[in-house]
Amino acid sequence: MWKNLTKDELDRAYNNSLAVANSAEIVEGWMKASAQVRDSTKGELNIGYGPHPRQSYDYFSAGDQSPIMVYIHGGFWQFRSKDDFTFIVPSLIDLGLSVAMLGYRLAPDATMEQIIGDIRAGLRAIEVKVRDERGSFPGFHLLGWSAGAHLVASVLNEPNVKDGICISGVYDLEPIRHCYVNDQLHLNLEASLENSPILKTNHFGKVIDLFVGSAELSHMQGQTTRFYEYRKQHSQPGNFQLLNGFNHYTIFDELVRANGTIHKTIKDRVLG
Repeated sequence: MWKNLTKDELDRAYNNSLAVANSAEIVEGWMKASAQVRDSTKGELNIGYGPHPRQSYDYFSAGDQSPIMVYIHGGFWQFRSKDDFTFIVPSLIDLGLSVAMLGYRLAPDATMEQIIGDIRAGLRAIEVKVRDERGSFPGFHLLGWSAGAHLVASVLNEPNVKDGICISGVYDLEPIRHCYVNDQLHLNLEASLENSPILKTNHFGKVIDLFVGSAELSHMQGQTTRFYEYRKQHSQPGNFQLLNGFNHYTIFDELVRANGTIHKTIKDRVLG
């Protein structure tokens, strides 16, 4: 369907900030809440795994026996930071999970291949840290939003990853290649096809639970529904839920609230 759109129409089809009138206010609230969490919650901040400042992660321990959730942030691979999302940490620690907030280089300074490479390198570095501190390693559960959900799906074949939870993600990069997002990404056809999870099988064999809001842009919803259908056609494990009334930003409410659908899914999936 996206191929029938003009460039302007396709730009609007993927402009989440424009679609949600108070998106800037919501993000500002995230940043303020995240700063408060970093001030008040014991954690190790900005642990480097590479020479670039964004090649770093924050680690919040819930104890040496706890499962580990790694969060990968969104921002269309060119905006945002791990620091903007620390507000989700307390709700995950409350479940008894240790949390790693994984940063990565952004476009245009890094290609899509380099960004995905950063995620893989970061996961390996966190594994080394955990093994050194615990003497054992329980494996990672991955959590990602928007571009972060794409990155989760892209690295699920890492042997240290157990499963993934993807929120409001992008799994087909071809429409992205033809809209404004690509002004910074500089994807060509080869890179688009090679890094589209909906065309790959490297995430097969592991569970992915998929979420998207009913108030999100229709093309964003379609990214999730088509990816779920692709995996289902190949008998891959995981559930899909369309969360009624939530947009690309308010969907985080379902993660941080104890009675939220995503929160409860994490509890059931990770803690059994």
